[in-house]
Amino acid sequence: MSTHHANDLKQQIEHILRWEQSSHWRVHDYVYLSELVSRHTQRQVDARELQAFWESSAVPPKPSLDTLASFVDYTDWDDFCSRNAYGVMEVDEETQLLHAPMWEIPVRWVIVLCWLSVITSVVVGILLVWKR
Repeated sequence: MSTHHANDLKQQIEHILRWEQSSHWRVHDYVYLSELVSRHTQRQVDARELQAFWESSAVPPKPSLDTLASFVDYTDWDDFCSRNAYGVMEVDEETQLLHAPMWEIPVRWVIVLCWLSVITSVVVGILLVWKR
């Protein structure tokens, strides 16, 4: 089993979910994903197994991979691998520099900052009216 394919499967699931970056997921997110997978495929994948799959390089057993592949509309894991086959590509230094990883601000931080700016604006408005 290829870890490249396992990572591709994770990316496809994340793309379908349109949730925040998986590095910010909590236990309840994996529980909800487990429920979604169960509803869509009528097969169970334990939330702890999903969490281990996303948070480490451990590849789950084939039945779980079959279920997750089915969740993203493939017949099974073998179908996923065959339809997502690719060769090895050499990446030179210039290409790596052009595609440097970007730092992403967690969605929760953005929400907190927005609320803090709203609260600050309200307080400043109240102080300006009060000082008149």
